[in-house]
Amino acid sequence: MIRHLKNWWRLRAAKHYLKNYWHLIADIVLVVLVLELLIALIFIKSIHIPPINVGQINHVDKNNSGLVASSTNSDLSLKAIIPKENIYSGQKFVINIHLENRGDQAITNLTLTPQTAADFSVVKLESTDTPNNLKVEGNKLSLENLSPGSTSDTELWVTLLADPNSARYVSWYFNASYLQDNVKYQDKFALSDLKLITDLKVAGVAYYNSPLGDQLGSGPIPPIVGLPTNYWIFFNVDNKGNDLKGLTVTANLPSGVTLSNQKTLSAGEFSYNESQKRITWLVKDLSIKNPLYQAGFEVQLMPTSSQISTLPLLLTNISYIATDAYTGEQLSGKIAAIDTSLPADGINHGQGSVTK
Repeated sequence: MIRHLKNWWRLRAAKHYLKNYWHLIADIVLVVLVLELLIALIFIKSIHIPPINVGQINHVDKNNSGLVASSTNSDLSLKAIIPKENIYSGQKFVINIHLENRGDQAITNLTLTPQTAADFSVVKLESTDTPNNLKVEGNKLSLENLSPGSTSDTELWVTLLADPNSARYVSWYFNASYLQDNVKYQDKFALSDLKLITDLKVAGVAYYNSPLGDQLGSGPIPPIVGLPTNYWIFFNVDNKGNDLKGLTVTANLPSGVTLSNQKTLSAGEFSYNESQKRITWLVKDLSIKNPLYQAGFEVQLMPTSSQISTLPLLLTNISYIATDAYTGEQLSGKIAAIDTSLPADGINHGQGSVTK
C-alpha cells in the first residue's frame, strides 16, 4: 500500500508539481477540506438532538352527530365533532373535543391552537365544562397532564371572523404541542371544512319625503281625520357573501290602508292579494355581484276619529324568507310593523300622530 502511494506521488510530481507549483497547492487545499469535513461529521454524530414529531393532517368523516375530524399521531388521539357545517362569521359555534392518551407515558404541557387561512381569524374560544386540568387561555386550549390510557372531553365554543372578501369556506386545524417522555411533539389535527352563510339584511321603511328631501307622498302631514295621506314604503335588501334563491318578502295592509298603483322595483315581481290585503315581493335569483335590491310602493291612509292622537300602522306582519345558494341554508326573519312615525324621514319624523 505504501509502495503504491510512493509511486503515485513520484508520477504526479513529475507530471504536475515540477511543471507548476499551483497543482501542489490545489491538492493540499483539497486534502485539508476533506479532513475538516470528516471531523465535522464525527462531531455532529456525537450531539444528541431530541426528536420532534410532526403530525400529518388526516381525514374528515361525516356521521349522524355532525362532522368528525380526527387524527392519531404518536400516542395522542384527538377527535373533534362539529354539529353544524354552516356557520356565520362573528357568531360562535360549538366543537366537541375528545382527547385520548393511547401510550404508556404521560402527555404533559399540551396546547391546542386553532389555525386558519389568512382571510379568517379565531377571535374567541370559550368553554363552560372544561375539566380541572384543562384551561382556555386566550385563543388556545391547554392541558397540564393526560395520564396513560386516560381521556379528556370538552365542549368548546369558537368564534371565527371572516374577511368580507374572503373565500366562503374555512379550512383549518388544531396545532398541537406537547411533551412525552421528555420528547417534544408537534402535531396538526385536521378539522372539518366549514361554509360561511351569507350575511342577509332585509329592512322596511316609510317616507313622505325622501332622504334627499324630494316629496314622495301627498296629503296632510300630520294626517287628518277623513283626509287621505299617501306614503311610500321601501323594502331594502343588503346581501353580502353568497347568491340567494327565492327571496320572498310578504306583509299585510291594516284596516284603513289601501295600495295604490305606484311602485318601483330593482328586480323581481310584485303582487297583491286584495282579499287577504297581502302584498308579496318575489326575487327568484339574487346575485352577490349586485348585493343591493329594493322594492318601493305607495300606500294611502284614511284616518278615522278613533285614531286621533295615535300613530296608525301602514304595514303589518312583515316577514322574509330566502335560500342561501351556496350553503343551502334557509334564511328567514321578521321586520317590525311600519307606522306613520317616519323615523327615517328627516323632514317629517315625529309628525305621524293623527289630528282632527
